[in-house]
Formats: sequence, C-alpha cells, structure tokens
Amino acid sequence: SLYVSGVISKAYWRVTYTPDHVCALKGTSVDLSCSYTHPAELTVRTSVWFITQKADDEPVDVREGEEYQGRVQDTQNSQNNCCLRITNLRETDAQTYRFRFYTDRCDYTGEPGVALSVTDLKVTVSDWTDQDMELSCNTTCTLSNNPTYIWYKNGQRVNESKSASCSVAAVSGEVSYSCAVEGHESLRSSPVYSPKNTRAVVHPSGNIEEGESVTLSCSSDADPPVHTYYWFK
Repeated sequence: SLYVSGVISKAYWRVTYTPDHVCALKGTSVDLSCSYTHPAELTVRTSVWFITQKADDEPVDVREGEEYQGRVQDTQNSQNNCCLRITNLRETDAQTYRFRFYTDRCDYTGEPGVALSVTDLKVTVSDWTDQDMELSCNTTCTLSNNPTYIWYKNGQRVNESKSASCSVAAVSGEVSYSCAVEGHESLRSSPVYSPKNTRAVVHPSGNIEEGESVTLSCSSDADPPVHTYYWFK
C-alpha cells in the first residue's frame, strides 16, 4: 500500500521479501529479510514490522507487543535492507509479517509480506517388521535451512543424515528413539519407545477353583501404543 500526497510513480516503490515463506523450528531464532526501494529524492525517516493494524490503519509494531518483549530485534545492516530477528520462537509467532517504511512525504507497505511457520519435531514409526522399522522425524512444514537430522537411541547419538527418515533394526528389549536437527541438539523430539512395563493381570485374583472363569488382561507402556497382544500357554 502507498500513502502519498501529490503524484509519485508507484514504479519507484518496492519491498521484496527473501524468501516470502519461512519455516523454522520452535525454540530457535529466525531472520525475516527484505529489501526496499523508493524515489531517490525522498528520505526514509523510520520503519516498522507489523502483523496487525489499528482502526486508523496504523500498524502495530511487533517490537512493542508484550508477547515479543525481549525476543525481537531490527537487525537492518545497510541502507535499503530490512531484517527482523525473532528469537526463542513460539508456535504463536506463526504469522504473516509486513514491513512499512516512512519517508518525509509518504509511507509504503510491502505486500503480501513474509509468512512464518513454526514447527516442532515428532517421530513416527512405519513399516515395522520383525527385522527393522522405519522412523521419520516429522515437521508440520519444510524447514527452510535444509538441516541435518540427528537420531538418538536411548539418549545416545547414533546417526545423522540429510534425510528425515531412518531405518533401524527391530529390537525385542526396551529402547527409545528421538530426533533433533544439527545445531539445535537440545531441542529434541519426544521419544518413541518400545513396550515396557508389560504385565498380565488375572481377575478375579486370589485362589481360583477348577471350573471357574477368569479374565486375563495385558497392558504395556509404549509410544506408539501397543495395538496387538499375543498370549502364550
């Protein structure tokens, strides 16, 4: 949007977001970058990054938002470049951010803005056979920095790959797997783990007379949950 008194060609006004879509990991930092142009005879007085606008169309500076306090910084490093850094990303930071700059005669807003998506990591298990199983380190969007994925078995680092999938040998004992991305190893996914604390319960308990009926139930703690139990006599 261009707000101007007098006639100044719109061809001289531009805000370019690079890129215009960003996917970042929850808990990390992200830079939202852009560049802008304006007629040479005008001087930029101030600028603002915003998500929403007031009733009078004035933007609400994200740097003034309570939920962003201490987490945002305007890191513009040269003239006609703009950059908003957000640290300790939260899921609620997933918004479309726009940049507006004010000159001595008018102001200009770059549309449509840069869309930020925030994701965490979640391990899923597929193709589980007696020999092996396929693990995937899933995100709700494609991470923009093309990270290296790191896998942990029982808390110990065992594998790293550019692929978000990992094939591991099936095991009969207790084992857990989690994933992270390189550079942010402390932000691991919740683990998936094989069945543990498996136990069978007889109801009713106590002495059972011959000919009486009993109910046998089996339970186990696992993620993903156990769907099938096998009984052996």
